[in-house]
Amino acid sequence: MPSADPPRNAAARQRQIGLVIVATCTSASLAILVLLPLVSGLVNLLRDILGVLILPFSFMFGLGGEQGESPALLRLLSDMGLQTQLHPLRLGAAAILELLAVFLFVIAERLGGRAGYMAAFTATAGAIGLSGLPLAMPLLPAIVTEGVFLFCPPSPDPE
Repeated sequence: MPSADPPRNAAARQRQIGLVIVATCTSASLAILVLLPLVSGLVNLLRDILGVLILPFSFMFGLGGEQGESPALLRLLSDMGLQTQLHPLRLGAAAILELLAVFLFVIAERLGGRAGYMAAFTATAGAIGLSGLPLAMPLLPAIVTEGVFLFCPPSPDPE
């Protein structure tokens, strides 16, 4: 049974796979950047509640030191808020740069040329720099894909 779809060339397939990789990685990273302030507020609230709940037991069982605060308990409670103290404007700027990078990558795919790929690569690198490496781990496949497209761009469609 013959297929109704016209045959696609390898460059079109390469562009399609690249677009899927960049879009998937960027959407995962954007979800993390947007949800981080919400989770951060929840973790800080939980840390404060646990601090109040642990305080009577630390006095009763002598878990507290001379000042009534145990270093182990303080370390436990302070580690709960780790990676949540980033400035919200930096996270917002990183999210905007990620959206700009995807837009530039799509434009570069449609128009061709290395300038669009270079701009997308630069915007993604800026987003990684602003958000920090632990939060930007989902963007690493996207920046590698943009780098591959920058140095070896696919040939344009014959149409």
